[in-house]
Amino acid sequence: MNDFDAQSSNSLFTGAEAQQPASAYGLDSTVSKTSSSSISPVLPASGNDVLRYEAEDLQLSKYIAQSNDVSSGGKHITLFGSQPGTATGVFDGESGTYQVSVGIYDESDGLSSASVTVGEETQSFEFDQDLPSNGPTAEALTTRVTHSTVNLQKGDTFKIEGKSNFGEFARFDYIEFTPIDSDAATNGSMGEAPADMSGSIGETPTDVDGSMGGMGSETSTDMDGSMGGETPIDMGGSMGSDPVVDSPFVPGDLESMSESVRVDPFVPTGTGKTYYVSPNGSDSGLGTKEQPWKTISYATSEESAVGAGDTILVQAGTYTEIVDLEKSGNAQDGHIVLKADGDVTLIDPDPNNTGGAAWHEGVIESVGQSYWVVDGFRIENSSFAGISLRDADNMVVQNNHTFETGGSGVIVMPDSYFEGGDEEVTSSNIKVFNNTIEKANNKWAGRGDPRGVQEALSIWGVDGFDVAGNVVNGGTREGIDVKTGSRNGSVRSNIVTGVASIAGTPGGYNGGPAIYVEGNRADTFNVDVYDNIVYDNVADGIVVADEVPEQGDVKDVRVFNNVVYGNGRQGVNGGVGIAVTSNVSGVEVTNNTVANNVQALVIDGADYTRGFKTSDVTVRDNIFADSTYRNGAIEDANNVTLENNLFTDDFESLYEGSSGLTNFTKANNLQVDSAGFVDPAANNYRLTADSAAVDAGSGAIPVSITTDKDGNPRRVGAAVDIGAFEFDS
Repeated sequence: MNDFDAQSSNSLFTGAEAQQPASAYGLDSTVSKTSSSSISPVLPASGNDVLRYEAEDLQLSKYIAQSNDVSSGGKHITLFGSQPGTATGVFDGESGTYQVSVGIYDESDGLSSASVTVGEETQSFEFDQDLPSNGPTAEALTTRVTHSTVNLQKGDTFKIEGKSNFGEFARFDYIEFTPIDSDAATNGSMGEAPADMSGSIGETPTDVDGSMGGMGSETSTDMDGSMGGETPIDMGGSMGSDPVVDSPFVPGDLESMSESVRVDPFVPTGTGKTYYVSPNGSDSGLGTKEQPWKTISYATSEESAVGAGDTILVQAGTYTEIVDLEKSGNAQDGHIVLKADGDVTLIDPDPNNTGGAAWHEGVIESVGQSYWVVDGFRIENSSFAGISLRDADNMVVQNNHTFETGGSGVIVMPDSYFEGGDEEVTSSNIKVFNNTIEKANNKWAGRGDPRGVQEALSIWGVDGFDVAGNVVNGGTREGIDVKTGSRNGSVRSNIVTGVASIAGTPGGYNGGPAIYVEGNRADTFNVDVYDNIVYDNVADGIVVADEVPEQGDVKDVRVFNNVVYGNGRQGVNGGVGIAVTSNVSGVEVTNNTVANNVQALVIDGADYTRGFKTSDVTVRDNIFADSTYRNGAIEDANNVTLENNLFTDDFESLYEGSSGLTNFTKANNLQVDSAGFVDPAANNYRLTADSAAVDAGSGAIPVSITTDKDGNPRRVGAAVDIGAFEFDS
């Protein structure tokens, strides 16, 4: 909520040091089994003498392995962040002269760059063929010769380096070594000369160290808190000095981030007519492909011929207008689909209108309508929201990208009733899928509040919702907020990073969670928060709380399979990985991995806004590791169970000396020096075979948890593993 003030026992922090930002999320889809000293596996290729090394079996850094039926061996590697990646192996063939080639996916939606080093010879190239696919499909798979001849000795190393660009993620399938006759190579009788790999292919050589000759070299999204004239965040705790809180990836990387969490989109069932909008059209036309309308707002207006089950295809271009959805679909005939057919950008015609009734409006908006699908638009520089649905029913918002919105990127909320209770629950059955919400709350002051208002993605007064597959990157306040009577829904498979940038500034406040479930004026209940990645946010990670005592309470919330790391700024705010606070009951915190936050866990029924004690909280089978300040605190709570969790520090300090803690049960918790993560420096928090978390979980698996964060069965070995990931040898 906009008035949230996450103290998280901030008075306990006196250190001036700041937690360093985590690097871009680097969880491997498949963990490489190759150590730095091992030999890369060799699989048969096109010829008996050809040595093929599968890319996913090399030693990977920043690259991740992805399953794919098209790829050799069923997998390929792809980048997943702004930093270049490498895949390294050891040549195990006979010494001699070889031609080197790589299998790559040269897609149509970017210009990745790469270099291949064999022995001491490096050749660079770009993925510049633009084959007819924007993904790792058979149409995009091709082979490229990198070294026409190279002399190799058994034991020589080879390395692939890649740099992503926009929607192309420098995907490699394999690297091959084909033995050649050395005399033939010397005579040049190999046939057609290979392409020049020296970097002279019509372009300046691509530098894989990140400079890339200008490709993708934009500076990171500025998260320094300077939006709207605020004083920047001081990362040393003195507040108001030099600005430095940068988003962990550049805009081009948002596509790679989002690809990893995308869920199946909603598929409308309507079979009605298709109408068209084009910048070259006319609103006096028929709306056909040959005679398209000119404005989207006309197509969605009461006057147009569009009805339930119909589709509006908006042709590529930039449209400066406010789009009001003025009619509805229905359950029988289907949704009305408003879909971008190509690159469509919507611009607010009055982006600086930040006063009066405009506070809850959007560039795409509706009041009291139902059965719409809004699909595939980019919305920039809005006065308030990018997409605002008010008193809405059976609506789907998917595949959109909002950028620098004045308020929320996407908000579902009441239109006019704000007096609390169930009457403020005015929307139902809302799906928000696969959207990118970037730099939300960029300008709105909010009823005299200079700190901004609302959240990046707001679910306000909604009965029945599914928020899934979204990437929230940056924003001055909270990230995803389920609030004020929202109920019977889920927040799953999202990535939230860089939010609450205003936290710690002199004109700002101390906190604002990345994912927040709150009651406020109406009861919020039956909410699942799972499979999310919450990292490098300026304040807290996941918080379940209520802000208004004795009015809207929170109950029946399940938090599981989340990976929460690198959150908070020590000396500025609590930076809690997972918190359960006042006016809350019936919360299960299960199988989460919480690492490298300022604090790991807080359960405090008298924290934040006061109220009745938190009660009936179960914390089971979680990893709480490597907090920079402390594990946290448990106090002022009833009926708390803490069992089968793994801590890297003294977990007894959570409750020793606590006040107001009654009926507290603790059992089978582990305290270890190391959690046994695969590569915590690269933020890969999967488990190694010798991790103490393996087979150390309890037998009390909630029925809601059938798989782990990767979608694998929750129990593989003798018992359930602790944490978000199940180890599978």
